[in-house]
Amino acid sequence: MKKDNPLIKKYTKIVQNHLDKFPKDVLDKTNQKSLDEADKEYKEFLSCFKTGLCYICKEKLDTFVKNKPCMHWLLKPKGFNKKHFRLIYQKYNYFRIQVYLRWIANTEIIAGNINDLIEGKNPNKIFEYTIKYKNLEWSFSCSNNDLLGHTSSRYGQFPHYHFQMRINRKPFIDYSDFHIPFTEEDLFYLPIFLGKVKKAKYTNNYGAGMQEMIETIEPETLLNTMIKADNEIDSVYKIQTFVEAKPGKTLSGNELVELYKKSKELNIPVARLVKELKNVGSIKTIINPGPRVPDQAGRRKNRKK
Repeated sequence: MKKDNPLIKKYTKIVQNHLDKFPKDVLDKTNQKSLDEADKEYKEFLSCFKTGLCYICKEKLDTFVKNKPCMHWLLKPKGFNKKHFRLIYQKYNYFRIQVYLRWIANTEIIAGNINDLIEGKNPNKIFEYTIKYKNLEWSFSCSNNDLLGHTSSRYGQFPHYHFQMRINRKPFIDYSDFHIPFTEEDLFYLPIFLGKVKKAKYTNNYGAGMQEMIETIEPETLLNTMIKADNEIDSVYKIQTFVEAKPGKTLSGNELVELYKKSKELNIPVARLVKELKNVGSIKTIINPGPRVPDQAGRRKNRKK
């Protein structure tokens, strides 16, 4: 079993000791206040975003003003170049940036643009995930060595993460371009984000990705909310259903044909209707990420020394 990163252990203890100082009712009140504030901020974001404005700097989303660094630059307004990215992360920390991009992704479709599945993550990474919106793709990556700092290298001798950006699948910012420092606030929240702190849980709320959908929604509930995608490549989920007849019985081919017709008419997956078949013995449905969900953009070993 792998040991926790020493820095994560250090900040887990710091956070845990801090929370243990407060009684439960105070923590509950503080938590509710944070949720209310986040809810208010998201509504402001969404209201502005729908009109093409940035809720932070109040400029149009397609506007680049060099002396007003803002996260909306990651939507690639004209004039924004790779070198300007440094101005963004010098002003906004990791958690602010990733939450903002998650919100943007989910304006298009809930969770389907965010591949943060633990199952697909490189086991040697603390976190690694990809967020997509229209023709833009943003990826975050952090290894144990990144978090500890590359003490034997000229680059990144401090706790940091890496960021990648693609436009129409073409490189714009590469992982190796920047070693982005974590702030003290980032390091405080990181153990909560990773599920290391008792009595505390990090939730993405309006920025939920595929991992949160799987963790928080029962498969049957998730299935019952699904509708068929107009095009298979736009499917957020891929569904495979295996049906067996009762012992000594057979399934009717005509019934199956009618079931597919009904699925098309109601615009819902066949998996939601198979219970209606006669002589059904067992049903097994497997839900996987569909073609729409972006692949996690893994990071190759950095060759810079």
